[in-house]
Amino acid sequence: MNFLEQLTAEWYEYKGYFCRTNIRFGKTGHGGHIGEMDVIAYHPKTKEFIHIECSTDAWSWKEKKKVFTKKFQNAEKYYEEVFSFNKKKIKKIAITGFSVPRQNSEKKMDLGNGIKTILIPEFVSSIADELSRIDPWYCAIDESSYPLLRSIQYGTFYLARKLRAKEKKNKLQILEGPKK
Repeated sequence: MNFLEQLTAEWYEYKGYFCRTNIRFGKTGHGGHIGEMDVIAYHPKTKEFIHIECSTDAWSWKEKKKVFTKKFQNAEKYYEEVFSFNKKKIKKIAITGFSVPRQNSEKKMDLGNGIKTILIPEFVSSIADELSRIDPWYCAIDESSYPLLRSIQYGTFYLARKLRAKEKKNKLQILEGPKK
């Protein structure tokens, strides 16, 4: 499991989902499998089932579309066999890419087949933004269960605190005027 898969599983678990990672499906008969689902997140109250594929690849968006379409199409044939519980809503998410394509970005990033695309920086920064507001001394994220989230919580909270202190200092200097 790579860091992005681990971060995704930790985040969804932290948000109340039950998660499984690296689920192989479709035995081939000679010891292999047709594919693997990176992260499955299931919310027991809402019955929401989310299949998430994570990739830090450097492929073109055209290549990403081929790869992700195949991964999701292969996997969805096995959702019921591998996960036989009640699913009210099924979502497919691809967390991939580091920047928006320069031209036709909406079209290129549309992977089709109901797959929602989330850029890696957007995903990581949304987590960091939320965790930066949680004081680690008063609401600690369990580091044995969520080591990546705990690291992000510490780093972003203290960075935000440092930036606020610097901003306050700059405001005071402006109010006091130039030193003689």
